[in-house]
Amino acid sequence: MASPHPAPRRSRGRPRTPGAEARILEAALEEYGERGWAGFTMDAVARRAGVGKSTVYLRWRDKDSLLLDAVEARAAGIEDVDTGSLRGDLEDLATNLFRHYLDPAGWATVRMAVDAAGAPSSLGTFTEKVARHHTDAVLPILQRAVDRGEVPADLPATTLVLCLYGAVTMNRLLLPGEGRTLGDDELRAQVQTIVDFVLAGAGAASATRPERTAR
Repeated sequence: MASPHPAPRRSRGRPRTPGAEARILEAALEEYGERGWAGFTMDAVARRAGVGKSTVYLRWRDKDSLLLDAVEARAAGIEDVDTGSLRGDLEDLATNLFRHYLDPAGWATVRMAVDAAGAPSSLGTFTEKVARHHTDAVLPILQRAVDRGEVPADLPATTLVLCLYGAVTMNRLLLPGEGRTLGDDELRAQVQTIVDFVLAGAGAASATRPERTAR
């Protein structure tokens, strides 16, 4: 006799594997950091994330769309700073970025930029996302500084951003091949030196580091 309450049919669509999406996005950046564009495959990402290939392919149609989401997920919050001063904002921003680069997944964004610069044709829209993400996010920081009178209104904002990010990136590239870590004091010292230089070049009112009062 048939049951009066038949079991509900399973809906089609993306499989609901708990935590799968976060693991896949993390695995994508780690895989890219190790392999680069040429060696990056969706299958390898699935193996690293510990999920089936179908779980990846049902969510992302190709590796460009996967990397686009991965970059967006990991970059979120890096530039979300507002300390009330340009110096404080730039120091927090540079510190967040440096720590991001020290992470294996964050390092992948550096490799993406290098791969894109050396490729004879576009690798995908994810490289454009990396290129413009930081500049677009930092502009509000500089606008607040203009409103406070810390920098002139005709400040070349894009040049300042490139100087800051370029200096942080080069400091990251120059770290030793093994044990790529920095203590908090060393990281802070490097960041302060970079920000001092950038602010001095920008002619900012906050270029001179304020004296710390003794407690």
